[in-house]
Amino acid sequence: MYLLVYVDDIIRISLLVSAADRLVSALSGEFAITYLGWLHYFLGLEISHSEASLTLTQQKYYQDLLRRAGMLRCKAATTRMSASDRLSALDGTLLSSDDATEYRNIVGGLQYLMITRSDISYAVNSVCKFLHAPRDTHWTAMKCILRYVRVTAALGLHLRPAPSSVLSVFFDPDWAGSPDDRPSTGDMQCFMVLSDRMEFS
Repeated sequence: MYLLVYVDDIIRISLLVSAADRLVSALSGEFAITYLGWLHYFLGLEISHSEASLTLTQQKYYQDLLRRAGMLRCKAATTRMSASDRLSALDGTLLSSDDATEYRNIVGGLQYLMITRSDISYAVNSVCKFLHAPRDTHWTAMKCILRYVRVTAALGLHLRPAPSSVLSVFFDPDWAGSPDDRPSTGDMQCFMVLSDRMEFS
């Protein structure tokens, strides 16, 4: 599997060098294209290449996120959030305007981290529901996610070629779990991948 980058941030990923070269040749007839080599870092994504696979992580990005949150040396957590947590829009004390802005910035950063970390998607979506009026209980839940991210920083997506494209869907439902209005919520990850495995490693 090949992941290469060109001027103007055109990223080429291919299982066959010959097919990718034909595409580049066709584009070169219309545009000036400069090959910049193997892609290793792009918008917070770190890419490691091996002979037949790619590994995508965001370790530098997560470090920057923890630094922004003032949690570089925070205590580690082994779970994203407590299984018994039922965050409510009414529990706790409203954050100040400055703290609410910081909460939104950090939660936004966690959303970007989900590119390679779908294991935190349910917890991040849970704290996203309170961006309009965050409270100290939501802040505590967000910090728990950050503590979990700190101890699992090396996790990422490991992509390997497969003989056919497969649509894989993972769904994590929570039936009537919200204490505010009792809707059923969930998180779904859908991958159309050129890979037989999309795993954390």
